[in-house]
Amino acid sequence: MPSWPNSNETSDADDDEYMDEYSSMQMEYFQTPDTVIDPSFSGLVVESDRKCILHRQRPGRFVAFEGTDSGRRFIGCATTDGVNCGVLEWVDAPWPVILQRCLTKLWDMYHEENLGRVQDKEAHEIEVEKLKKELDSLANQYSQLVDDVSKLFDYQDGQKSHDMDYTSQAINELKKKKHQLE
Repeated sequence: MPSWPNSNETSDADDDEYMDEYSSMQMEYFQTPDTVIDPSFSGLVVESDRKCILHRQRPGRFVAFEGTDSGRRFIGCATTDGVNCGVLEWVDAPWPVILQRCLTKLWDMYHEENLGRVQDKEAHEIEVEKLKKELDSLANQYSQLVDDVSKLFDYQDGQKSHDMDYTSQAINELKKKKHQLE
């Protein structure tokens, strides 16, 4: 466990010794896990003169919400912008091994379910794209069909008009022949 210098005891020798101790520790110890809000354990640490490693600011109180550390309280860097110093000190001891296994299993199930949702969403998006293309194709076919039917009706209307003209001519000729015969 690193020793935390008081703000009154800052000297170059202390800083060098402190940074040597910092660099020799495992980096995973300092990585900040995801957190969850717990009103009973939040805010900045004001009870001690402890400072975060890089920013030399008061650390914050957090509750981990990631992996086998879920639910463990820790003191960590309160900086949200830029580089975060990570966990400075765990308040709670590590969970028993059996609980760590259970947490690992739960998180694995959670990530697997999320992966399944992502894959389902991707498959759904592909299917939606196929349906949109099919809808566009059907819309084009429908438009072509409407045009063809319109042309057919126009042709039939033209034929009726032509047939009417031919019929009226025939009637007129018959009337003329009837008048001639009378």
